[in-house]
Order: sequence, then C-alpha cells, then structure tokens
Amino acid sequence: MTTPEPAVQAVGAMLRTARLRRMMLPEQPAEHLGVPPQTVLDIEDGHRCVGVAELTALTSLYRCGQDRQPLWGLLIHAAAQARPARDDEPGHARRLDACIRQARRVRWLSTALLPAPLQTPGYARAVDEHSTYRNGAPVPPVACPVYVLDVRVIRRGSGTPRLMAEQVEHLLRLTERGTDIRIVGENHPLPQPPGHLVEMELPAGRIVARPGGPGVDYHRGDTLAAHIDAALDVTDSSSYGALEQAAACHRALVKTGPAQTPWQTSTEGTTADVR
Repeated sequence: MTTPEPAVQAVGAMLRTARLRRMMLPEQPAEHLGVPPQTVLDIEDGHRCVGVAELTALTSLYRCGQDRQPLWGLLIHAAAQARPARDDEPGHARRLDACIRQARRVRWLSTALLPAPLQTPGYARAVDEHSTYRNGAPVPPVACPVYVLDVRVIRRGSGTPRLMAEQVEHLLRLTERGTDIRIVGENHPLPQPPGHLVEMELPAGRIVARPGGPGVDYHRGDTLAAHIDAALDVTDSSSYGALEQAAACHRALVKTGPAQTPWQTSTEGTTADVR
C-alpha cells in the first residue's frame, strides 16, 4: 500500500482540527455530507482525498471558509503529484500548527532560529517569523515533541543579550519540566538552506513540513527525516550544559556589553543579532 501524498495527509489533519475546534463528532459532518462516519475519518486520516464539493461543505460547516482555497490548492498539488506541495496563502502557519496538533509524533530540527513553540514573546517579535505563536508559547503545543537545535541557534544574539538570556533561560525551564530539547554541536553537517524541518507522524504515514519565508512546503517524510535522525545520533547528555553555557554568556554580555564569548574562539560570526 503506497503512502498518500503529503498534501492529502496535511489537509486531512487540518480538517480534523477544524472539526474538533467545533466540538463535533464524526457523525455530524458525515450526516452533512450524506456519507458514513468512516468516510469522514478516512479523509481526516489522509487515506482518502476530499473532493471540492466535500471540502466546500466541510469548511462551511466548521466555519473555516477562509481555509477553503488554500486547502484546495494543496490538493491540486497532490493531484499533479507535485513535490513539494506548497501552502503560501495567508494562515499557512496556523494550518501547519493544526497538522502538528494531530500528529502522533513531532520532531523539529532548527538550524537558524528557534522553533516557534519554544519562543518567548520577545524573541517571537524580534525574529518576526510567520507563526501562530506571535506572542510566544508558554508550553509546547503537543505532548511529546523532540526539538533538535543547532548550537548556533542558542549562541546568536550578542546584540540583544537580555532578550537572548531570557529566551535561553526559558529553554532551561522547559527542559526541567520535561520538554525534550537536544543541542547539536557546530561541527555536525546540517541540511541546507538553514531553517526548520518539522517531521510529523500522521495516521497515514510521515510527512515533513519546511516552513520558511511566506509559506510552508510539505514533503514526503523519509529523505528529510534522515537529517533529523543523523542530528539525534550526535546529541548527548551535554545538551543541558550547552543551554546553561549559552545562558551564562548572554547574562554576562548584559553586564559587560559586547565582548568575546567562549564559543567565538572556534566559531566565527555565530553571535550575531537574532534578526
């Protein structure tokens, strides 16, 4: 059995989130469509592609008509077997979050900026990425994600040390509460161009989202997920220590102003402003 196109799986996850937001059982949209409840579940699981009439009816029922055209655009990508499928319509960050919330497992690799769910409000405003977490996220949005960070992500920001000290201290608190944050050393090769990879285990299989710029690309999971596997292979128990070191260096910069930090001896230009 072939794995469904990533766009079909993403659309299904988004529709499930929309239904749950309205606190509807599958029987309600099924009756609205005139189909068995299992058909609705198959659509949400990504095992069945939703048709234009069904999509129109469901988005109307869930009062998310603004998502109708973007979702249909993703399905056109799937029909044409276009890879990756791109969502660059307004609301793409919110729709990605809907997929993340429906995933059984989430692994997030970031090589330039912190993942949106880990950002403090100050950091979120400073980097101004397209994100549904504009005001920061007090806790990550899913139960058991793994966040894999290039060490340079937490070392950046010598121009805004107070902001970065608060941000890294937030990461330390999250780690102490059980959030799985791994730090990858600077010598490990990471995917290019730098950015985010979000692997999601959905009911019909793995997909990887690559948010960046004004949009999100949805890929089949295996090739890009291998980058996350490789990064996890080189992380160890020193991750917490790397966070502590970064927090201490940013706090020191708050007191002393720009100065050489311990990591600058081996890495050139990694303490630039977060912007």
